[in-house]
Amino acid sequence: MTDIRYLTDWFIPKISDHQEVTRANRISDRRLLVQRRYSSPFTVAPVSGMEYLTPPLVDEVLDESAADVICLVPRDSHYLWTARERARERGSDVQTMSEVFWTVTEEDPQGFLNKNVAYARRVLIQHSHVRSVEMICEASMRLLRGGSLPHVRLSVEYEYEFSVEALVKALERHPGVNVVLNSNPNGKPTGAALRHAEHAGVRLLDMSSLMGALNRP
Repeated sequence: MTDIRYLTDWFIPKISDHQEVTRANRISDRRLLVQRRYSSPFTVAPVSGMEYLTPPLVDEVLDESAADVICLVPRDSHYLWTARERARERGSDVQTMSEVFWTVTEEDPQGFLNKNVAYARRVLIQHSHVRSVEMICEASMRLLRGGSLPHVRLSVEYEYEFSVEALVKALERHPGVNVVLNSNPNGKPTGAALRHAEHAGVRLLDMSSLMGALNRP
């Protein structure tokens, strides 16, 4: 069994610093209540201890007690999209810590997705050659294209200057992708990053270039 760790006491001062949060209360060693300035409060289960949050781990967390949001705290961890779907089936949600900090400003604390990822998914599903977009984790997706066009597996990043270091990090976080998308409309890759992408057998593209590339094999 995975050693799920709860970071409730660590999380409380972090979320309390948010300008829209009036107070964060410890309900138990595994749950906290976030009280907001203009919206209703919601409960959070801040978890750590795994590289991937999977559907069985979601069940393990929620079997103990309900939570509006399961927050995956470590920055380098992932939640599988199937884990988020499982949480929604059980009346909960799964979000990264960054997403939770954004969701504090939303009326409904559930359903928020990183804005860069949500934008990419929304634009790509409208492409004429894309039949469907399947989310893999919180920042990667599979594009299923029509006819004989091969599927595309991509990660969504956001960089002003897309360096070799940023590309290496993206490929380490999302092994198996063949496209790395820089969703920053003002971002530019360095020459070294483009050379490394070619050597690694992946394409480093902005949204405009990706939309054109999806027309070709």
